[in-house]
Amino acid sequence: MKRSIPLHSNKDESPDFLRGALMWSGSVTPRILPNLLVMTCYCGLVVALDQYWRPLPHLDVTPLEYTGVVLGLVLVFRTNAGHERWWEARKLWGGIVNQSRNIVIEALNYTKLQNCSSEQDVWRKEILKWTVTFSFAVRESLRNGKDFDNLNGLLSEQELEMLKSAVHMPLFVASKIASLIQQARVSRYIDGFTFRELEGQRILLVDHLGGCERILKTPMPLVYAIKARRFILTFLVLLPFSLIDNLGFSAVFIFLLVAYPLLSLDRIGIELQNPFDTKSLSHLPLHTICDGIKLHCQALLEQSRQENTWR
Repeated sequence: MKRSIPLHSNKDESPDFLRGALMWSGSVTPRILPNLLVMTCYCGLVVALDQYWRPLPHLDVTPLEYTGVVLGLVLVFRTNAGHERWWEARKLWGGIVNQSRNIVIEALNYTKLQNCSSEQDVWRKEILKWTVTFSFAVRESLRNGKDFDNLNGLLSEQELEMLKSAVHMPLFVASKIASLIQQARVSRYIDGFTFRELEGQRILLVDHLGGCERILKTPMPLVYAIKARRFILTFLVLLPFSLIDNLGFSAVFIFLLVAYPLLSLDRIGIELQNPFDTKSLSHLPLHTICDGIKLHCQALLEQSRQENTWR
């Protein structure tokens, strides 16, 4: 039975403009709402004191306009840096998908059919099994988990226990793949050219793993995050004093319109920093990607069996 794999993550963007603009799930609004309300109440307090107690110092808006330009550049840099990490992670996982497919295709098609035997058929199943397992192992390693329920029909209970108990699960699987490639070379299932091709694809898998771990273990510099937030806080603290001169209580609404995008952009930068964490709003759909690798590789094996039967 063929299974369909969803093409998007679990937080799809709605094609309808109004629904997409007003949707709550997947938005950073719930996460910035407490801070936004606190800052808006602060603005309301400043306006009330100015109106009913005594006039407070009024600031000319021109200095804040200049400051706003700099603040915009700071936020754009923070958001772009987060998006760059997210997009690089997606490209690395695209590489894992491609290399997994390449290993399975080469293993199924470059073996010597004249030497085809039951042992060789077992070898094909094994290299497919561990190639598929690699993506699942990388996913769980990046998320500090051990959820391999989707591999229950692929790996035996003993193999699953060995995988879960490994010090570094992806490297354990990569070593299994390397051992199988070497076994095929010694048993003459493959020639020297195919051996180099398979080994090259395996090396690329480990390289992609290293790239993902680099993103995971290298957070955005703390000093930059602190300065950016101090800049935002200073700007919002001073903004009411530039609005109360002519706007009165309308300044609260204007303040809200300014504070909302500033706090949202700051939060978006945080959400994009770790594209593997399921707590992040726009985390990569790694479950879907891994299930797709499993489905496609198993389909390749079934296709190869049918072709061998026809021959």
